[in-house]
Order: sequence, then structure tokens, then C-alpha cells
Amino acid sequence: MTGVELHDVDAFGMLDSPAREPDHGTPAVVDRMPAIRGNGNDTALRDIHKPRVTIGTALIASDLSGLGDLSALAVARSGKRSGRGLQDRDALRHLAERYVVPPGLLEPASAEHPETAFGALLERRVLLVTSEVHDGGQFTACLRLAYEVSTRHPEVIVREELIDQLHAGDLLVDGEPAVVLGDLRDARDKLEVVRRGLVEFARHLYRQQSYLILIIPADQARRFEDFLPGRVHHLRQPEPVEVFRRHVRGFDADPLAGDSDFADQIRDMWPPEIRELADAVSDRINQGDPPADALKQALRGRADRQGPALREIIRSRQEKADIEWLALLLAATLLEGATPWHIVDAADRLLERNGAQPRKAVPLLRPSPYARLVALDYEPFDSDSREFRPHGTGTEVLRHFWREHRDLRGTLLTWIGELPHRIVDLAQEDLERLADRCAELADDDVSAVLRLAAEWTAIRSGGNADPEKTSDHRTAQYRRSIAVRLLTTTATDPALGTRIRDKLLTWSRTGNAETRLLTAEVCAAIGKSFPRIALTRLKHLADFEDQFVNSAVLQAVRQIGADLGTSSFLRYVSEWFENATPARLNLLAQSVAAVLVTRAEQVDIEPATSFWRHALDTMPPEDLRRVVAGWLSAAVEAPPAQRDAMVEPLVLATGSDPRRIAQMHYASRFTRTDPTDALTATLRQLSIRLDEVDPVWG
Repeated sequence: MTGVELHDVDAFGMLDSPAREPDHGTPAVVDRMPAIRGNGNDTALRDIHKPRVTIGTALIASDLSGLGDLSALAVARSGKRSGRGLQDRDALRHLAERYVVPPGLLEPASAEHPETAFGALLERRVLLVTSEVHDGGQFTACLRLAYEVSTRHPEVIVREELIDQLHAGDLLVDGEPAVVLGDLRDARDKLEVVRRGLVEFARHLYRQQSYLILIIPADQARRFEDFLPGRVHHLRQPEPVEVFRRHVRGFDADPLAGDSDFADQIRDMWPPEIRELADAVSDRINQGDPPADALKQALRGRADRQGPALREIIRSRQEKADIEWLALLLAATLLEGATPWHIVDAADRLLERNGAQPRKAVPLLRPSPYARLVALDYEPFDSDSREFRPHGTGTEVLRHFWREHRDLRGTLLTWIGELPHRIVDLAQEDLERLADRCAELADDDVSAVLRLAAEWTAIRSGGNADPEKTSDHRTAQYRRSIAVRLLTTTATDPALGTRIRDKLLTWSRTGNAETRLLTAEVCAAIGKSFPRIALTRLKHLADFEDQFVNSAVLQAVRQIGADLGTSSFLRYVSEWFENATPARLNLLAQSVAAVLVTRAEQVDIEPATSFWRHALDTMPPEDLRRVVAGWLSAAVEAPPAQRDAMVEPLVLATGSDPRRIAQMHYASRFTRTDPTDALTATLRQLSIRLDEVDPVWG
């Protein structure tokens, strides 16, 4: 097992979500009549011709268009913070423009305290950031520091890592200076291992011209300070009113600068809480509330959280045996925002799971789904929009049931696990919310997440799950997309992700066809942010011979390579050659050839030479020929000066060894009909250079 697999740490990062990539597989859309605007209810009297994409409409449209992909699939995201992983410089710049810098971060807090976090980072290469509160904006502060480093040293990249221990082979890349970020606030089991490795790791940082910023819990700051003096920074609170002013939208917050009452109300709030308040105000303004009323209601909503306990409300309904109300509440939290009939359908299935039957009536006397939701007289729930207010209340309600009603967990898991099999026309946003709500359960029980993911992806034959069967059928994609989003979110969580990543690694080696396909799609989702984690698992998946798994692996590796760029990609896949099977080498050859086509760019000599040395030693002739053809084709597309630079690694990789030179001659032997074209000229150049280094001719 390599160091990467043992320590398995990798990259991610930050703030604003990148723009969504265009969905090239979106089904053709049939022209619609102009919509007649109604009251927004998805019931009888609903908006006529209201656009809504479900798996049913997608199936019809995709059949008509000949496309296999669905628009009604959940889109995976990496972690609870947006913008995880390798950092985009423009996103960092955007952060810096809106960020309110706390005292002592970039500038001295006072004349008596001239030291700054930035100065300590530049001087010592290692910085440990803590705060008196758990969520005080530590991660964003680290990103601001990293951006400041990158402005002074443009060659430095910024990336967040999932740190299990400090291992230079996993966290640092030769020839790629970086600011590495790690969040250890909730990873207490790793703190001692990390602390012991800091001194040795710092030596590697100097050699690699890199930096390390770690977030640690406040109660551990003294231990780290005693061990590494001058490297712990206690984050201070920035000006609360200024933070609010920078984040609120649709509201002129400048007059609030002199409002002492408002300042008193938010005096003790740290940036994440202020951002939440600003978002609540912005949302109310977008819904048509006057700005002053929006601010007042948002502040009142924050105070109302101290009102009647949910526990008392639930207990009251239990004492009245109002099981339908409880089922509707749980269904509404899980499928918040979905159509009334989907929520009611889910509630009825939960009733059945609890041994209760929904009330039956003849159709004319049966209440509509909307009427049943109106009867859910829970104040934070709006039956028109099927949403909870303030934002986040629905998640809190589901979490309350999960944590306090432990005897209900088995029933809830069975119910949630079967919903995507029974309700097959949820819209994309409903699928994504379902996955995100279930990810919240991982705080208490990671095994619940793994159980749900396996249940959602199960392919059933005759009513029984068949774990050795995979499928690209649209309904299978529909269910699997929820599992991919769920595992992507939890696998990249700094505290909970270790167990999920370990399970994905196990599945990649010894899983059945079903779990391997799921793992491949999760790796595709996290690969842009965490390429090393993804490629380690994809390496093992490449050894498994299954049509759908192989296709998913190839697509994932190609996408990661396109995102990384040729030089970085070659560095990452160099470990694929170790104990490689023919199937893995074949897939690697296809992937590298495809990446070269999409990313014909300046290639660094060192990683390219190392890659080709491994390729000559391990690849079968036909696989080697495929990669050489892709490499030379990319060289042809490059400018003339760059073309020479791409030929040279092929020559250097031979090491003037006659056997390797013969291999390269054979791999580059193509039949050309036009002696004047660019590829023929490039082949001639390669042949001449190989002869020049061949000792036979020397």
C-alpha cells in the first residue's frame, strides 16, 4: 500500500460556488405555451403550464432527442462549504474585496501588539488559527491570508486538504508551491498526530517553498503554542455592522453605521452568524418586504428561536395520537419545497411504516394534498411554498427527531431508503435537498449515510437487490445521483469524512459492481477539488472489468485531468504504474491521450519525463503507442517552440537505453501519407533526437 493510500489526504477550499457547468446532456425541451401566472400552489388551481422537470418528462424528452442523460438528477457538491478544494484565484479575489479584516490578521491590532498572523506565516511557514467561538469565520480568515500570500508569490496555489496526518508525500507536490489549509476543529482524534509531525513537516515546507495554515480548537491552543511558540493566532472579531453591510443585498445599510440600537443587537455576533442574518434580510427583500420590515422580522426571527421548544410541540401531538400530523411534519422536512402530492405521498408511506393506515375515503370526499398540508399548522411551515422559515428550520426539525427519538431511527432509515424507489418523479432540487438533509444525519451516525447510499443504488431483480448488477437505465441514474451527492458531501467533511473515504477506498478494491460504480461517480464529483483522493480510488477501480464501471472511471479520470492540466495530471497519475494490471494501463493510456487533446499546453519537463519513464517500463506496446500518438498529436497543435519541448521528454525518458529507444521508435511508428504535414515533421524530429542519444550511433 502506498503512502497516499495510508494517509489519503487531499485538496479543497472556499467561498462562492463556481458557476454551474453547462449540462451537455440536458434533454430537448418541447416548446411551451406562455405560462399563466397563478398563486404558486402545485395543486388543483396550480399555475397552468408551470415549467417543472421531473424524471417522467425527462424520460420522454430524452427519448425524443436520443440523449441518455437526465436533467432531473441531483448534482453533487463537495462539502458543506462551497468552493472546496483547489482554489480559484478570481474567487479568492472576490472574497478579499468583501472581507472585513479583523485586527491582527493583516495589520497590527495596536501599537502594543505589532505582530500579525500574516507576518508569522511568511516568516515561519506554519500558522495555527483559533477563535474563542467554534464558528468564528476561521476558514474564511485562512483563505484571506492565503490570498495575500499568493499576491506576493503568484506561483503559489491555494488548496484545502483533508488532513489525517502530516505526510509530505501526500500534502506537497514537487514543483508546485502551495498554501495548504486544514480544518481540525472537529478532528480531535487527529490533533496529537498532527502536533507531533509539525516540526518535521515545516522542513519540507521550506524546501517546497510552501505554507501550512491549520485551524485548531481554542482549548488546544495552549498545547500548540508551548510546542511551537509564535505560530498560534487568536482570531479577533471584526466590526459587526461593517460585516453586515458588506453582505446584505437590496438594502442600503450605510445609515446603520450610526445606529447604536442595531449595533447593540449584533454586538456579540461573529461573521458567520451575521452573514446568516444578512441573507435572511436579503431573502425577505427579494420576497417583496420593505427593507426596514425585512430587517425587523429577521432580527425577531432570530430572537424567536428561544420560543416554545419543538420538543413540547411534538410531545403534545404524541399525547393526542396525532400521527398524521407527525408524519406530515417529517415528510415536509425531508422533501421541503417539493410538490404537495409528493410530500403527502411520503407521509402516507411513513404512516404505513409505523403500522398506521392513511384515512380512506371516496374520491369526492378525500381531502387534496394541499388541504392536508394546510392542516399542518406548524407556524414555521408555509403550506403555499412548502418551505420552513427562517431558513434552516426544516433541517433542525429533522435533526431533532433523529437525535431525540432514537427508537425511530430504524423506521426512518427504511422509509427514507425506499422513497427514491417509490417516488420516481422528484425534480432535481428535491433530490438535492433530500440528499443534503440526509447528510445532516452523519453527525450522529455515519453508518446511516452508508446504508442509505447502498439502498438508493441497489438494482433490484424480481424484488431483490442484485449487488453484482449495474445499470445506466435512467431510473438507476436517478437514484444513484442522490447517493453520489450524499457521499460527496459527507466524504469531504473535515470531521466526518475519514470513515466515508475509507469505505470508498474499500469499495474501490473489493466492492461489488454496484458499489464500485457508485464510488466511481463520487470520485468524479470530488475530483476537481480533491484529485488525489479521487485518483487513488479510481486507480483501483480501473482494475475491475465491468462496462459501466469502466466507462465511469474513464470519464472521471478524463475530467480530473482536464481540470488539473497536463503537468499536474501526470504528477498525480504516476503512482498508477505501481503493480498495474493490463486493464488499468489501458484505461490510463486512453485517459492521458484524451487529456492531451483537451489540454494542449506548456508541459513541465520533469513530470513528463518521469511519466514516460514509467510508461516505457510498464505499458504494453499497443497502449504505449496510443499514448505516444496522443502526445505527438497534442504537440502538433502547440506552437512551434512548445512542440520541441513536448518531444524532449520522450527522448529523456529513454535514458539513452537502447531497449527503451527501440520501444519509443516502435510506439511512434505511424503510417503517414503526407510527408509535409506537421505530424510527419514531428515524428521525424523525434526519430532524429532518439538517434542522437542512442549509444549505438554514438
